[in-house]
Amino acid sequence: MKCKQIEFTNFRNMDTADICFSDGINVLWGKNAQGKSNILEGVYYFARGRSFRGAKDREMIRFGEDFSKLRMECIRDGATFGTDLEIILPADPKERKKVFRNEAPVSGISELIGSFRAVLFCPAHLSLVSGGPVGRRTFLDIAISQLSREYMANLSKYNRLLTQRTAALKSAAAGERFAPALWETFAEQMAECGSKIAAFRYSYISMMSVEMEQLFSDMTGGSEKPALTYVTHAAKPETDTSADMDDAQDAEGAKDRGEMETSDTVELGKAELSPEPLYTGLLDNLDKEIKYGATLKGIHKDDIRIRLNGKDAKIYASQGQMRSLALSMKLSEGSLAYTAGGEKPVILLDDVLSELDSHRQSFVLGSLADRQIIVTSCEPSLFESAGDNVCLFRVDNGNVEKM
Repeated sequence: MKCKQIEFTNFRNMDTADICFSDGINVLWGKNAQGKSNILEGVYYFARGRSFRGAKDREMIRFGEDFSKLRMECIRDGATFGTDLEIILPADPKERKKVFRNEAPVSGISELIGSFRAVLFCPAHLSLVSGGPVGRRTFLDIAISQLSREYMANLSKYNRLLTQRTAALKSAAAGERFAPALWETFAEQMAECGSKIAAFRYSYISMMSVEMEQLFSDMTGGSEKPALTYVTHAAKPETDTSADMDDAQDAEGAKDRGEMETSDTVELGKAELSPEPLYTGLLDNLDKEIKYGATLKGIHKDDIRIRLNGKDAKIYASQGQMRSLALSMKLSEGSLAYTAGGEKPVILLDDVLSELDSHRQSFVLGSLADRQIIVTSCEPSLFESAGDNVCLFRVDNGNVEKM
């Protein structure tokens, strides 16, 4: 997969910009707050359908303008012709965004997911190991959604049901009465799509564990061995995992989660998980859930347990080891996009190299030598060793100039 060209109109601090990327390393360099990350944000929007910074669509429209337009020409590996993608973001909240593929309108942004694939790595990802479960779940959801429309559809349905059930719990806490059949219906529907989501997550983590072990061995000289375990209410409980949780609600939801050891034989989404544990969990302790006003059990409480040499990395790994583990997870995401999805994704590095020592910088660039890379940096000298494979773009107050 390559991003051949991207055009911006009224996007962030850019009036207009037209950038043609090379197939190798593309460095967006300049001082801070000039628009380097804005360009990555626009590229990544085509992969995920939203800002990686958490911004709303209207917040990305240039101040004072009525709309913002992004157009990309991308090409799949081995393809003869490219694909033209276009998104128009309206400033008027009453209007819907417009999405086009090869100049033909499509129903929504979800129809575009998978047309262009990218893996983003930014400084926030270095806390994948040390941070809370939400970050790891988000990491899984973004990675798998680009590979499977089925996963994305089930995740959307589950989140919608979760929102509805949470609203009902809060209403019940305020005194409103609901028939038992309502809670049973929620449990049945959430367990059905939740077990499918869990199957995808389990198989993805299983494949990532294999990939990550090799990458981590190459990075550290084979002296240490990582391992991943999927922790979920979709499995029958075997251990108490509440010690890993970061807040009271996660602790309540973790007490009876099961750990699923990874396997090297499953395919993406092909694991068979019964919805029964989720169904039972969603009907248990209803009084406590009404008290909290939250659904305490379900795949929205999933986590990845990361071990290093058999010990919990979050507790026992050093800061350097945690960074190496996070690096190998993100690099594994890029590898799995190819092995599971058939496309080498574009790699987006948002000022992450400056956070790494020289050894890890070299390892990252060496591992991605066969991919298109778009990277932001204030220090173009970091890429001198890459030779003629580097294309430099100077970014100054939203203006982009190829050097």
